[in-house]
Amino acid sequence: MICASLTARNRGNLPRVQAQVRQNLSSLSDDATPTEPSGNIRPQNIPLVRAPSAPVNWLLAHPLQQYALAFALFVAASLLNLSLENLIGYQAVALIYLLVVVVLALFLNRGPVIFGTALTAFGWGYAFAPPRYAFQISSFYDKMMVVTYFAVALTISQLTTRLRAHREAVARTKLVAESERLGRTLLNSVSHELRTPIAAITSAASELRASSVLTPLQQKLTTEIETASTRLNRVVQSLLSAARLNSGQLRPKPDWCDIPELVRHAVRDAGAVTADHPIDVRIASGLHLAKLDFVLMEQALANLVANAAVHTPPGTPIEITARIEGRELILQVADRGPGLPADQLERIFDSFHRASSATPGGLGLGLAIVRGFVEVQGGRVDAFNRPGGGALFTIIMPAAESPNLPEEAA
Repeated sequence: MICASLTARNRGNLPRVQAQVRQNLSSLSDDATPTEPSGNIRPQNIPLVRAPSAPVNWLLAHPLQQYALAFALFVAASLLNLSLENLIGYQAVALIYLLVVVVLALFLNRGPVIFGTALTAFGWGYAFAPPRYAFQISSFYDKMMVVTYFAVALTISQLTTRLRAHREAVARTKLVAESERLGRTLLNSVSHELRTPIAAITSAASELRASSVLTPLQQKLTTEIETASTRLNRVVQSLLSAARLNSGQLRPKPDWCDIPELVRHAVRDAGAVTADHPIDVRIASGLHLAKLDFVLMEQALANLVANAAVHTPPGTPIEITARIEGRELILQVADRGPGLPADQLERIFDSFHRASSATPGGLGLGLAIVRGFVEVQGGRVDAFNRPGGGALFTIIMPAAESPNLPEEAA
């Protein structure tokens, strides 16, 4: 009945969801889609994936090639200045050298630009300032001009290089932000769209099982359908949870939660994958209430239990403990499986990260969702390898002082 009502409700929202999906898919064409203030997507002729305006092409990909180009432009400018010196004077040719420095700063990296600046300053002093072709300058005015030219050229080159780097960084940031926004929108829309057929499949399998007596083969096929639907529903739920976290709009609603009930709900939610694992729950005496977001913490704890079941052999026990230490609530999920790769402990909570020894299946989002749901409530989660083998995941939450409840009679 619950599945049937869920199906009816989702079917009523289907036209709106389909329209949103079509809109998002159309935005992932060859053009990027900047957002207007209203949040609507407005097509423009901007590529979705485009490298920032790179200052160099393949000819300038290597630093030595940039230095060679700086030297070549210096030589070309020197030849031009030699031909124009009689017309404009030896002091005015410094402006042509200065123009070369500006051009270099627009296209090359900082090192080649400074190299070109030094070449033009010494080139003017050697080839044009009297006495010519000598590393000395007789006129005090010309000496001041060389120093001033070098300072001005170096300042212009540095400022131009920084401006170009800032422009490229801004363009790269906008590109990444726009791609992430489109990815989140598409992920959210597709995930919602997938829930409709999953609910229909689950409802149809339940009705088929209850409608008549099934043959052994039909029973087996129905069970496989229900198992696959449950697994797919968990994947979609993970995608939706990841989308909520990435959107930055997840707001926890803390309230007084009964810890034994929280653990029972988490174990029940992970029941589809823990059927072959004995679960040992140990809750410290007197621990009843804690101020948490029940829904978020339930899913985080269920993900840890399911993770332990998936990555350990059948029959391996899973231990769940809850206790108070000082002003902190400690929730732990431990197993006796192969443990965590020592070189990947720092990345174990990254999105879409899967260890090389992980069993096939899954998206690598479960632990990332655990960390997101815990941290959004002000807590933290750690992962360690247990002495003697196995993994230990610890959720640490700030514990508000709760009212004392009497122990239940046995």
